[in-house]
Amino acid sequence: MNRNQIGKRLSIIRDELARPGEDAWTQGRVAAETGLTLNQVARLEQSAAGSIEGLVTLLLFYHGKGYNISWVLLPDNSGTSKLALSENTKTVSSREVINKLNKLKGDLSKDVDALIDELAE
Repeated sequence: MNRNQIGKRLSIIRDELARPGEDAWTQGRVAAETGLTLNQVARLEQSAAGSIEGLVTLLLFYHGKGYNISWVLLPDNSGTSKLALSENTKTVSSREVINKLNKLKGDLSKDVDALIDELAE
């Protein structure tokens, strides 16, 4: 088990916790939500250093947010889903996805029109 790899994966998950429009989750916010100290969360993210209890607390917190603990712990997680497939899995609002796709479509349309105008000159 590579401690640095586990720490990096914990950090990746924390970075993904924010839903669209939310502020990013800081180590301090995770600490407050889990009952760990900021130092404990930082050490776990740096190299999975600290107590087993702290690591388990953080893993169970992320599991409760819909993440797969195996993805964090397995040395080769390439065939493992990062999200746990359960009722705790984050749901994606189809309306949010449609809105984002429509915005992207509009932005791309403007870029394509500008490129066509540039090439026509």
